[in-house]
Amino acid sequence: MNELSELDRRRAAIAEARRLYIATGKTRNISEAMRLYIRAHPSECEGVRAFISTREKDRPKTIVDDYERPKCRKCGGKMFLKLGCAACKGPVNKNYWICKECGFKHYTKKSLPEILAGLKRLENGKS
Repeated sequence: MNELSELDRRRAAIAEARRLYIATGKTRNISEAMRLYIRAHPSECEGVRAFISTREKDRPKTIVDDYERPKCRKCGGKMFLKLGCAACKGPVNKNYWICKECGFKHYTKKSLPEILAGLKRLENGKS
């Protein structure tokens, strides 16, 4: 029997990642779904390249990177802070933490200085 090409194996892995993680609502990011799938099925994904989106890889550093991030209460993943617009009206003006693993959002009425005051500062900027 012919073995599947790398492209065919990658397509199959993407399809499974989409079925297991995006269709079930665990994440909406295909790069994240691929990472989760490869982590859960290492033998099936041997030799399949996982691409990290440039948006995440080259994400600009923020002041929050100097602090220990809270853990998601749903899955335990690291939460990332999204700041709303103070000049905007409606739901856009809210600050919230979002989990990159499962997409869970935790809204807060605290300002950035109040949020930072409640976080533990990292030593040497390392997590």
